[in-house]
Amino acid sequence: MRMRRESLVAIVTALAVAGVSAPADAVVLCVKKSGALFLREACKRKETQVDPASFGATGPTGASGDTGPTGGAGPTGPTGPTGSGAGPTGPVGPTGAAGDTGPTGASGDTGPTGGAGPTGPTGSGAGPTGPVGPTGGAGSTGPTGATGPTGGAGPTGPTGPTGSGAGPTGPMGPTGPPGGTGGTGQVTKIDFRAAANTPSTTLLDSGKLQVTASCDGTGTLSVTATTAVDNATLHSYGNLLDFSSNDFDAATPIDITPLNNGDEERTFVYSEPGGQIVVIVYQAASQDVPLGGTVACLVSGVAFVQ
Repeated sequence: MRMRRESLVAIVTALAVAGVSAPADAVVLCVKKSGALFLREACKRKETQVDPASFGATGPTGASGDTGPTGGAGPTGPTGPTGSGAGPTGPVGPTGAAGDTGPTGASGDTGPTGGAGPTGPTGSGAGPTGPVGPTGGAGSTGPTGATGPTGGAGPTGPTGPTGSGAGPTGPMGPTGPPGGTGGTGQVTKIDFRAAANTPSTTLLDSGKLQVTASCDGTGTLSVTATTAVDNATLHSYGNLLDFSSNDFDAATPIDITPLNNGDEERTFVYSEPGGQIVVIVYQAASQDVPLGGTVACLVSGVAFVQ
């Protein structure tokens, strides 16, 4: 084997020294299993490419030969790894010829409903009246309406009984014939003769005006006027104080208690929107042992109701 390799080296060396040129297309040195050497473009099957340097047959570098003709394009190599970052965009190629029209695609989904269009013009003339629809069911009961206005004042009721102290007032008698000096009217006696500690007692109730009196434990007299209707008028005149109101309301009774130890003479006139008029004249006494000391408080007089 050693001898064969030496022989091969000698042959290659001799070729190089003698200037024997290899075929123009020979680019590699191939060796068969038998040891035969060949210069080929590419080694055949069952041949092995060898490097002349492995035999020690490489001589000095010769002069550069002439540039050979450009070889044909080799087969496309495998795709290399993807480079980092996109390369520069190449120039736009020429526009290709238009292709044939493709088949019509399937219908797409229905688009959303469009907004309502503007109202069209009103038609000329009224259209025919449609048939009467069925009667609807009864609706629910509506809310209660507002309270109606207050009705007019009712007729005056009969005079109530007089409280304790004086005897009860009898029922109002029939109206007498007209007197010679005035029209018809009701005259009521006022007579409050009370001991100490007598509670509030009604002296007059005309249906619109009520006058009450009481006598406390010290024998002090108290007199109060009350109206049953609003917006009445009361003018009261006595020995010391005068009481008057041009807007006498049911919610605000007027205290007309006499001063000066309860001794006085008093007159007052009452009128109300319904037309009733009451005139009262009375004397009042207390703490000065009226009627000879037989009573603690006294109010006596008359009332004219018209």
